[in-house]
Amino acid sequence: MEQLKKILDSVFVWVLRLAMVLLVAMVVLVFLNVVLRYGFSSGIHWSEEISLVIVIWFTFIAMALGVKENLHINVAILPKKLPKAFFTALDCLRDFLIIIIGGIMIFYGWKLTLNGARSFLPATNIPNSINYLVLPVSGIFIVLYASIHLYEDIHTYKGGKAK
Repeated sequence: MEQLKKILDSVFVWVLRLAMVLLVAMVVLVFLNVVLRYGFSSGIHWSEEISLVIVIWFTFIAMALGVKENLHINVAILPKKLPKAFFTALDCLRDFLIIIIGGIMIFYGWKLTLNGARSFLPATNIPNSINYLVLPVSGIFIVLYASIHLYEDIHTYKGGKAK
């Protein structure tokens, strides 16, 4: 399991680097467009479209990062008052539900990606599927990381020291 985590983490590092580059590119693009629009009464006609694509990708990559780091919303007071076995069972249920959601993202995201290939973004003429391709990509990371968390929770429940 540790080997899978290392491989997945090394791949995800590149995805995070892509997200960082995209975020910087979006900030520069929007800033440049504002300067051109208000300073020179012209603008980059495709900047809003590309910025929207970048925001979509950044959001879903951040969602996968949230699953990887267990950053989703938790109720921290309740588990302290419950038996550890019950808390572990709730963790397993949470991880299982996240796996299902990731699977839905992969399945329907792929369908949307294929449907989007038939239409194009108006300003850039890029296939609209670029907006939807991030769903199966982030869904794969979500399923894999949630599966690792589920394995660790089950291992912890059985008395191991996975975490």
